Amino acid sequence: MKTKVISRIGALLFDNIVLYALGLGALIQLGYPAERTLILASIGFVLYSVLTPTFCKGYQLGKYLLGMKIVTDTYDQPSVWRFIVRELSKIMYTLPIIGIILILISQFLMTRREDGKTLHDLIAGTRVIRI
Repeated sequence: MKTKVISRIGALLFDNIVLYALGLGALIQLGYPAERTLILASIGFVLYSVLTPTFCKGYQLGKYLLGMKIVTDTYDQPSVWRFIVRELSKIMYTLPIIGIILILISQFLMTRREDGKTLHDLIAGTRVIRI
């Protein structure tokens, strides 16, 4: 079943603000230099984004709290490789100027497609469903 855009944005914000920001704050409190803090927190967040749904059957904390999970196109549990492709494909959203356009296209697809897939879902062969 298709998820609501606001739910997906809420899950994204929860994971990014709560987990990434807490990771950054913890590393800063431990006295790590700013450059190292950003690198370590980013690596930790990518690992979280790949490993958590791999070992927790498609769930990430934000999606779990909002009643969603990640599955394949056939509603199976995605492999770790699918989650890696899914996360690596999100790099396109960080490209200067074109990244903003890609985010808007992705949001448009999510609202218009019957399955609610974004660009990174299309690339990875995944979808986010309500549970």
